[in-house]
Amino acid sequence: MIDDTGRGVRIIKLGGSLLDLPDLAGVMRRWLARQVPTANVVLVGGGRLADALRQYDRLHGLSDLDAHWLAIRAMELNGRLLASLLKEADWIDSLEAIAERTEPLSILNPYIFMRQDERSAAPMPSGWHVTSDSIAARAAEHSRAGELVLLKSALPTVPATIAAAVAEGYVDPSFPAASRLLPRIRCVNLRQQTFPEVTWKGQSLEDRAKNG
Repeated sequence: MIDDTGRGVRIIKLGGSLLDLPDLAGVMRRWLARQVPTANVVLVGGGRLADALRQYDRLHGLSDLDAHWLAIRAMELNGRLLASLLKEADWIDSLEAIAERTEPLSILNPYIFMRQDERSAAPMPSGWHVTSDSIAARAAEHSRAGELVLLKSALPTVPATIAAAVAEGYVDPSFPAASRLLPRIRCVNLRQQTFPEVTWKGQSLEDRAKNG
């Protein structure tokens, strides 16, 4: 277990900006080796592919729905890339598959997951205001994860509140609402060897509630 709630799943969002990190697989393995052992499920951000889609959107005026699903496809492609680097990781199409896995590390297909979420009673909205951070938070909520970890290229600036992180574009505007039920969120700078981090817990709950 990774906390006192009895929740044993860790959802990890790997920022797409980290895909150009030299020896990304080695860095990921070193970071994972430092963590309390549990089931790790990774989603990968859209990165440069999503940036290219934003440019096409500005040029061609895509609908919010089309842009949303194309961006999720970009996440899926980047996830496949990570899977090719981390051969030990399982590729899973649903959170239910966690119980059937044989390895401690999985990479979740965001497209299948979000199509399943689309059929839920309260699906996530569509648009550029919903990015991989909020999608990972949604996955953490669905799996009743003990924590959500955002692996990024930097830490939020001080004061490192969720409201300030939204204001500076560190997380998307939908993140406070998407993460409101999560017991713990950690932001980690994966580009530094010491892996510095910021944790949102306790006092951050009120901060999220105000912006949900």
